[in-house]
Amino acid sequence: MVGSRYEVTALLRDVTERKDSEAAMTEARRAAEETSQAKSRFLATIGHELRTPLNAVVGFSEMMTSGIGGELSPTHREYAGLIHQSGKHLLDVVGMLLDMSRIEAGKFEISTARFQPDEIVPACFAMVDTMAKARSITLEAQIESGLPTILADERACRQILINLLSNAIKFSHVGDTVTLVVKRQGQSLSFAVRDQGIGMAPMALERIGEPFFQAQDGLNRQYEGTGLGLSIVKGLAELHGGALRAMSEIGAGTTMTVLLPINGPATKLEETVAVLPLHREPAAAPIDSWQNEKRKAQ
Repeated sequence: MVGSRYEVTALLRDVTERKDSEAAMTEARRAAEETSQAKSRFLATIGHELRTPLNAVVGFSEMMTSGIGGELSPTHREYAGLIHQSGKHLLDVVGMLLDMSRIEAGKFEISTARFQPDEIVPACFAMVDTMAKARSITLEAQIESGLPTILADERACRQILINLLSNAIKFSHVGDTVTLVVKRQGQSLSFAVRDQGIGMAPMALERIGEPFFQAQDGLNRQYEGTGLGLSIVKGLAELHGGALRAMSEIGAGTTMTVLLPINGPATKLEETVAVLPLHREPAAAPIDSWQNEKRKAQ
């Protein structure tokens, strides 16, 4: 219509602050990912560098204690035994470092096969028997009858049980009992290790499975360890499509439970040796994208 007037309403919103905040968050996530990758590379490098000399220390100290290089005096035999024991301990620590770095990098491979879950229990008990006897701790097994076979990596399952049992023994009182309960729970198999030890506070329970986390830290902590055992258990359980659960109370002991799917991870049998990453983060956007757009608008 001739002579008509039109009004235009324009709404402008300054999103500079929000975009800058998003860019800062993206940059922080990228930096955190780079730090995590650097840590994994460091652990893997240090682990490999330490393994060769430690194997020599363990091997030669074992030869000395066996008398291959000549008879030793009782004092020298005791010293060689202490060297061998310390070397084995360091090798175990190095092994955990390498396992943890592979799990975090998504390079820990599992190879599944059917096996009877109760058959691995005696071997796992034998691995921790010396540690238990040193503290007069009784090991008990409560295994449900008629358990089905499980599709899983047997070596990884042994490591899960050994780590859980070792942890329970370490935090138990002298003369306590550590109990392993194996039973079916729906479509999963439950491996629960129960101790009567010192227990954990609720805040510590929330951090179970974090690498290097220990309920008691600091230079004056009473219990030795790297804090990697449960993080490896959690990682191995997740590689199988399972989970790690914890129940504890200060002074009343702790129960650590691993649930593994009876029919294995959610992959085809022929694909179970493929790499299963624990975490998959979305690709970070370039940090300068918003700044470039802002410059163009000006």
